[in-house]
Amino acid sequence: MNKLHSYLLSLETSDPYFNVSYILMMLMMALLPFTTFFMWPIGVLLMLLCFFQGNWREKWENFKINDGIPYGCFLLGICLIPLLGFINSENMPIAWRTFECYIWFFFTPFIFLTTSPKIWKKQHFNVLLALFSIGELLYLAFLFTNGIRQAIANGNISYMYNNFFCYNSHHAYVALYATFVYILIFKNLLENQHKMPKARVVLLYFLEVFLAVGIFCMYSRAGILIFLIVHIVWSGYAIYLKHSRWKIISLILIIVFASFAVFLATAPDNRFNMQSLTLESEDGKSPDPRLIIWQAAWDGAVENLPWGVGTGDGNDMVVKMYHENGFWPHSDHPFNAHNQFLFALLTNGILGLLLTVLYFLVPLCTAIKHRDMMLFSIFLLLFFNCLVECMFDRRAGVDFFAIMIPLFIVKVHSFQHQKNSLT
Repeated sequence: MNKLHSYLLSLETSDPYFNVSYILMMLMMALLPFTTFFMWPIGVLLMLLCFFQGNWREKWENFKINDGIPYGCFLLGICLIPLLGFINSENMPIAWRTFECYIWFFFTPFIFLTTSPKIWKKQHFNVLLALFSIGELLYLAFLFTNGIRQAIANGNISYMYNNFFCYNSHHAYVALYATFVYILIFKNLLENQHKMPKARVVLLYFLEVFLAVGIFCMYSRAGILIFLIVHIVWSGYAIYLKHSRWKIISLILIIVFASFAVFLATAPDNRFNMQSLTLESEDGKSPDPRLIIWQAAWDGAVENLPWGVGTGDGNDMVVKMYHENGFWPHSDHPFNAHNQFLFALLTNGILGLLLTVLYFLVPLCTAIKHRDMMLFSIFLLLFFNCLVECMFDRRAGVDFFAIMIPLFIVKVHSFQHQKNSLT
């Protein structure tokens, strides 16, 4: 307890506003894996603290140091284009809900990027990421407990898979969070395993297995494939560094893929059946819903170039294209485009698509410039998830990336400042 108390005291800085803001950040990170309900109240409190603090000249300098100018310009565009899309929107409730998601992109970037990289300590970042990781692990433990209980009570293993397992949230977003935590632990093991007690090393390897199994049980095709891609990237990175434990990492990679193969063989419903990847329904083949949605979204986007259908009318246009293309089994389901790039083109036209693409360049360029693998991994998670989901249309996606990208950008510049001060 004394060590924990001392560690918490080390988080205190000479800036009382930052100290209070950091407590709110801790609360935000701990609650995010469970719910987005508290994000707005916490965000408003953080913004009020930022305004009461003042020091706008210093904030502006910090904003520039933290790559805030390119990032802020793209964010401003991402928020303004949907607002302009209100002009030709008919479904205003959906338009306002979409804008409510997008405006969150301004809150945490403004708060993080206006803080001085000098004030952040390594412990600050570690605690925030640890709280998020603990929250996600506890949430997964809850899903496993509920799934096992339901499977035993009903005598049906299906409760351990897909929507039955992840019954109270979208499985793709839970898989995203779990993959991110998996990367954090992987990085920790890669860098610090030789310094850790054996008990902690064993615990972390167990948590990696726990997260991988959880991602498989969520049975999100995109979630599983993205997890495997990211795992390959980090394994290749470890081998490239000629890490002393690269053989163990390679063995883990083989075990993960073998587990995935066993999982596919035993799962009650094989969602990776390649025969479903067709828009035709001949010879007993059933069309894949995501392909139908993409085709409908593309047709609607091309038909409404160059300005799009409007911020609130994207889902309605997808349903309209269902009817016109004869995809009647799905005509009563107002799905979004399940692709952020397609959805931006559909709703806000060429300009919306351009600004969406530019938004991706900030974490990518910062990651390459500073050779930061975690920020590069966040870019990979953002890019691949946006290929198969409308990440900016759900608070679970918006909140995660709006928090993590500026947090790691500040982390990069904070560490750079510390290096410069030592030289």
